[in-house]
Amino acid sequence: MLPKTSTFSGDAMEMTYLVASFALGGGFCYGLWYIYTRKDITVSVRQGMNPEGLRYGTKAPGFGNAKKEIDRKLAIVENRRRRQEAISSRLALEDAERQARDQLYQTRAQQEAQRNQIAEDARQAALEEARLANEAAQKVRDEEDEARRREQEESRLAAERELQRQEDLLAAEEARLAEIANAQQEQVASNNANSKAIKELQARLEREGAKSSDVQVSLMWNNYNDLDLHIVCPSGERIHGGNKISACGGELDVDANVRAETRKPVENVFWPEGTAPGGQYHVYVHYYKKHKKRRSKDPTKFQIMVSNGSETTEFTAELTAGDPIMQVCSFEVASEAERERIKRELESQLDALKNSFASADLDGSALLSVEELATATGMTVEEAKVIHEKADIDGDGAVSLEEYLATVNSLPNAPDLESLSNSDSD
Repeated sequence: MLPKTSTFSGDAMEMTYLVASFALGGGFCYGLWYIYTRKDITVSVRQGMNPEGLRYGTKAPGFGNAKKEIDRKLAIVENRRRRQEAISSRLALEDAERQARDQLYQTRAQQEAQRNQIAEDARQAALEEARLANEAAQKVRDEEDEARRREQEESRLAAERELQRQEDLLAAEEARLAEIANAQQEQVASNNANSKAIKELQARLEREGAKSSDVQVSLMWNNYNDLDLHIVCPSGERIHGGNKISACGGELDVDANVRAETRKPVENVFWPEGTAPGGQYHVYVHYYKKHKKRRSKDPTKFQIMVSNGSETTEFTAELTAGDPIMQVCSFEVASEAERERIKRELESQLDALKNSFASADLDGSALLSVEELATATGMTVEEAKVIHEKADIDGDGAVSLEEYLATVNSLPNAPDLESLSNSDSD
């Protein structure tokens, strides 16, 4: 049974193929016949017929035009595709460039940040180094200051010890001198030189041709006895009759009554203007000889005039023949620079006073009334009236600058030598 069924199925399929073949072949033949039999179609039988060989009689486009149209559209599509691809490529390139730029900017930013960080680190390191250097320098300065303070303290203590030693030596020397001339020193009276004593001294100095200066010591007395003036200079050198010119410039230019020459003797020691060395000077008087033939009596009273810059001081005392040498006084001479400064100040004050007098002198007479004197000096009228009365020596009711200076420079009167001296007979 089974073999029969298979044969039948195979035959049926063969028949089906045959029928289909005949149908297709007949359809093809019919188509060809139809094409050739149509009047609106011309056939080009040339070899290599192309689609344009078929033409419709109605002049409608053939397959060639359709192909061209398709090719044109395909070209358009291709151009669009290429353009799209170009646009995409350009966009991709721009995107790549943008990404590259972004990456470059990012890289540069990172590099800049790194450089800034390096610079900041270097700056911080420099600041730290500078801070450490400053701390080290400050430490060195502190150590130097501390060493300097210790040195100054040691110097100060040494100076104090030396000062104390000098004071002790000075005290011992003063005690020794006090023991030698205690009684005589109690007799010495010190006060400002009065005008009468100064005039007498100037007359005697002029008589002997003595010299005057800013530093000068003079001795005068009123009998024929021989008193000697001794000056001990800051260097320790002593000026006296046996050493009249000292190395420091002082000179004893008048030595009186070596032979009982005058009843109004004077001795004088001076330093040329502005040359006296600064320091401490000690003044002594020595009763050298009593001239009996002149019957001069004792004790012999004397006066010492010390001119030190603008100040003149008078000392009075007395000695008897046989008394030890007497230290009368000591005085301090400022340094040359200090004297020059004081001189400039005095000159400046004098110039200011001259200007004040000139401003107050309304009538140009160079003489001031009480009111004008008060204006020039800044005193009250009452104070100016007292000074005016003292300065108006000639009683003309007016005072000149010279009269005013002579009045203000004169100090309270000291005992005059004449009143201290005993009347001696020849």
